[in-house]
Amino acid sequence: MKTPEALFYWLPPTGRNLNHIKTALAHRSAILRRTQEAEDACTKPTAEAHLYDDVKMVREHKLKSKLLTAAEKDEAVAKYESGLSMASVAKLYGCHYTTIGRLLRARGTPIH
Repeated sequence: MKTPEALFYWLPPTGRNLNHIKTALAHRSAILRRTQEAEDACTKPTAEAHLYDDVKMVREHKLKSKLLTAAEKDEAVAKYESGLSMASVAKLYGCHYTTIGRLLRARGTPIH
């Protein structure tokens, strides 16, 4: 593989081309320097590393998706129409209330 310097040797040595070559080489050296700094930052611990010790990472999602069967969907709609709230119906079936809301909207049931 040719180095970036070698790619510019085919250009005729006019003043404009030399400026382009100098600019490209300056950008190349800046990119290499930043890459080296990034690699050093990844491998060396910094003083700021302790700033995020109090951040808690989520290890697992607590709510599991609950797929309702066709019979459960019919019962859920009937219970909602009988006067229960979406949250109450969701607790009965162990799902999120938005699941019940999507079910009701899909079936054209008016939301109260």
